Amino acid sequence: MYCQNCGTAIDQNATLCPYCGQVTDKSDEISQKEIKIQELEQKISKLEQTIKETSKKKFKKVGLFPFQPWFFIIPIVFVILFFVLFMILVSII
Repeated sequence: MYCQNCGTAIDQNATLCPYCGQVTDKSDEISQKEIKIQELEQKISKLEQTIKETSKKKFKKVGLFPFQPWFFIIPIVFVILFFVLFMILVSII
């Protein structure tokens, strides 16, 4: 790569010309990329915060494990019915 100001050959990754001190276009590209990266990081952190807040609100409304008695009642009823029917079958035979 050549310096746009003095025309001497400089390193590809150089942000300043070592001979004349001119800022190269590479430094502008790097600073613009850094700005974009910072903006994206800020957007990501905002999204993470909103996700955390909405998930907390959902768990507060519904509760993590809401107590629902039919989860226990229905299996118990089926077990009792099975034993009753089994006893009736055994008494018939």
